[in-house]
Amino acid sequence: MLSRTLTTASWPGTRVVNAPASDVVRSLRGSGAGEILVNSSASVIKPLLAAGLVDRLYLLIVPVVVGGGPRLFDDGSPGSTWTLSSQVVGAQGEVAAVYDRVR
Repeated sequence: MLSRTLTTASWPGTRVVNAPASDVVRSLRGSGAGEILVNSSASVIKPLLAAGLVDRLYLLIVPVVVGGGPRLFDDGSPGSTWTLSSQVVGAQGEVAAVYDRVR
């Protein structure tokens, strides 16, 4: 778990880390321990995207405009190429899309 405020986690098998996300992911990748998943955290995903450390994006697009919140893709972000791997459209028009990075 990446955290700037916590020092311990209350559930087993969890390590709390206060370090840049890109450093943590590079270390985990080097260990060969398996896949790394980041859920719903733009503050973690954005630096990983900038460092080229994201291989797959799972995006859920819901047709509701709330008018605010953090942007996942900021102006000036480095460019990259992605291919659509799968998509599902729900009954209310929501779209679940999976994109894989083209390297």
